[in-house]
Amino acid sequence: MKEITKKFKNNIKYDLSKIGDVKRLLFFDIETTGLSPKNSNLYLIGSINVDNDTVIFKQWFCESLSDETAVLQAFFEYAADFDTLINFNGDGFDLPYIRECSKQYYLFNPLETYKSLDIYKEVRYLKKPLGLERMNQKSLEEFLGLYREDKYDGGTLIRFYYDYINSRDEKTLHLLLLHNEEDLLGMLKVVEMLSFVVFFNSDFTLSDVKKNEDYLTLYYTCSEYLDYKLSIEDEIFLNASENKLILDIPILKSELKFFFENYKDYYYLTIEDYAVHKSIGEFVDKSVKKKATRQTAYIKQFAEYIPCFNTGLIGETFKKEYKSKEKYINLAKLDFSDKVFFREYAIEMLKQFKLLKQ
Repeated sequence: MKEITKKFKNNIKYDLSKIGDVKRLLFFDIETTGLSPKNSNLYLIGSINVDNDTVIFKQWFCESLSDETAVLQAFFEYAADFDTLINFNGDGFDLPYIRECSKQYYLFNPLETYKSLDIYKEVRYLKKPLGLERMNQKSLEEFLGLYREDKYDGGTLIRFYYDYINSRDEKTLHLLLLHNEEDLLGMLKVVEMLSFVVFFNSDFTLSDVKKNEDYLTLYYTCSEYLDYKLSIEDEIFLNASENKLILDIPILKSELKFFFENYKDYYYLTIEDYAVHKSIGEFVDKSVKKKATRQTAYIKQFAEYIPCFNTGLIGETFKKEYKSKEKYINLAKLDFSDKVFFREYAIEMLKQFKLLKQ
């Protein structure tokens, strides 16, 4: 077994204390010769932990297949000082692999009692809203501006490992260790993706409002910080950075309809093309009125509107037609001092962008 230790300066941007006691957090990643421990071997475990201004990087490498138990035991011994494992898809692969491997060798696996934070599981819902084609670790690294020296994937390196066992070639060993090292250093970058989760699922307060002919712009401040500039364009424009969220909401100038839920209490006036309550409609000639239906129990109003996706936010929402899915709020009836309403409105907008973790 070969054990490697390196130290780096701590340049992690994400506040790891949001996860737990920083000194009890352990990043880890494994390399194997296949997907199942029943017909493959674990040949490398790498880990990173943070000690104040220092990042401590360690690797345990099997110089032969018979080193597998020694590598596992060495890693378990080192992991004894930690209680939380940070990984990328570790819940789906690394931890089950170690679990089964430990059973095969009748080794006690202390990791079973540890908390696991699988970055992939935490951020995978952001694939569509962030416009990402893939959610593997390398793609997220590149999204955040990190590009690797390592050019190989884990599958390709399996052949390299078997070559190394036979040749003991130092260049091949370097490639094997480099891939794992960059996986772990990349994980320190990818953990920043958690800031998107924390930012968009935090508390927003309306700080300013501006309006022009076409857009209502809502400026929010956030209780969290996003060390990234994000812009998403749809019908609504979203910009987020630092502790700020800006929403540019298109203004619809149109005649829309408000539909009464208790439609049976209304008459539809055929000439005027709107509904009135029966208490008033009884005085109208029978020839120009009829019992209102769900589709005709409405009043019309020409105004400036903004979209609304949650009718529970406000009493009156307007639509183009009864079956229209799009709902709108009359802009003139909004109270911009209502902080509760606009906090909820921001949440609804973020839901539409699928930026909230469900």
